Amino acid sequence: MLLGLVNLVLNLYELGLLAYVLCAWIAHPAAHALRLRLAALYEPALVPIRRWLVAPRIGGTLIDLSPLFLYFAVGAVRWLVVAILR
Repeated sequence: MLLGLVNLVLNLYELGLLAYVLCAWIAHPAAHALRLRLAALYEPALVPIRRWLVAPRIGGTLIDLSPLFLYFAVGAVRWLVVAILR
């Protein structure tokens, strides 16, 4: 029961992170509004990662890899929780 709930919450968090990243690529007012709402959930976790991780430059563009690292961190938390609760 508890394992299922934790898994559901982490799945929703990962799905929201995907929506947050995709909204950055879409030039539409609705996508921008959704991104602003999701920023409250994800920016507190992404800012420390951005301080630690230097964004690589490809051509003249900086690539923000912090969402990818956050995605892997959520996966690691899931793995730990499953290992502890089983």
